[in-house]
Amino acid sequence: MAYEVDYIPVGEGERGGDAIAMRLGNLNGPREEQMVVIIDGGFKESGGQLAQHVKSFYNTKKIDLAILTHPDSDHASGLCSVLEDEELEIGALVMHRPWEHAAIIKSYFKDGRITSSGLEEKLEKSLQHASDLESLAAKRKITVIEPFEGVANENGSIRVLGPSMAFYQQMLAQFGAMPATKPGLISLLPTTVQKATTEAIEWIEDNVGVDLLNEDDDTTSAQNNTSTIILFNIDGKKLLFTGDAGKSALLNAIAYAESLSIPLNDLTFLDVPHHGSKRNLNSKILKKIKAETSFISGPKDSTKHPAKKITNALKKQGTKLYVTRGSSLLHHNQGNARGWGAATEEPFHPYVEA
Repeated sequence: MAYEVDYIPVGEGERGGDAIAMRLGNLNGPREEQMVVIIDGGFKESGGQLAQHVKSFYNTKKIDLAILTHPDSDHASGLCSVLEDEELEIGALVMHRPWEHAAIIKSYFKDGRITSSGLEEKLEKSLQHASDLESLAAKRKITVIEPFEGVANENGSIRVLGPSMAFYQQMLAQFGAMPATKPGLISLLPTTVQKATTEAIEWIEDNVGVDLLNEDDDTTSAQNNTSTIILFNIDGKKLLFTGDAGKSALLNAIAYAESLSIPLNDLTFLDVPHHGSKRNLNSKILKKIKAETSFISGPKDSTKHPAKKITNALKKQGTKLYVTRGSSLLHHNQGNARGWGAATEEPFHPYVEA
């Protein structure tokens, strides 16, 4: 089966995001023999570009599946633009509904006076773009599916590897707008202490025989760790999309895949998490996740994303690595020629961040 995976450029400087479109099936045949998927929408402006991309290059006004990996604005606000486009028909929306879990997580907090309705309101206000997205889906009568570990289509060719509902709810209790959790709960959760972003960058030498990704602490945000991790198996070619998932989330997804006897070290394609941040991958993960080709959605002129430490680690695996940096990228199998020039593969860097 043929497929196309398109990355739409999102943001400049340190303002990045994800906006991905996919088409799979008989790409030169009738529309009913194809499936169109979008994964995240970046910001408002990139969401408009994503909608136009589907119309122009996929020659359709129907999106079968729209996926929001997690509720950060650089993923959700662009999807709002897509759903606001009345020319487009949306088959189903895949997204978490944090406010629907308020009654469960209420017991996680120190303050016993907290009510479910109070938590729901707090979550909807703090995650406004995700809340708006759900409202748009309701207005347009679009089916909403919550993507937890084990959710899959009928033939298993599209499968959610994470998060589990239990892990999701534990992460949800740590979202920035949430009150203080009970002391006993914190031991169940990964380390999510944010490191200072203003510290001066120290550079160290790197080479092929050195492993610089041996840090186990999970320093990404709880919201990032709720990212949907989803695997497409297209006639034996496996494509893994990770949103902004952190180390804990990825290791959980690897363990779940292994429980189903699904190896992830033979991927055709990897969507590298969180714009290639050094907080999201370590050696344990990259021993289990390997791909022929990897893409990073990285903003133009960023000094931080992707981290050279990460791009080098991926290059050491032998993957063909590409970064958007303000340009569209296409990965395909038997896809159609568009007249685009060949992408430039990311080089190996002699010095990386300490």
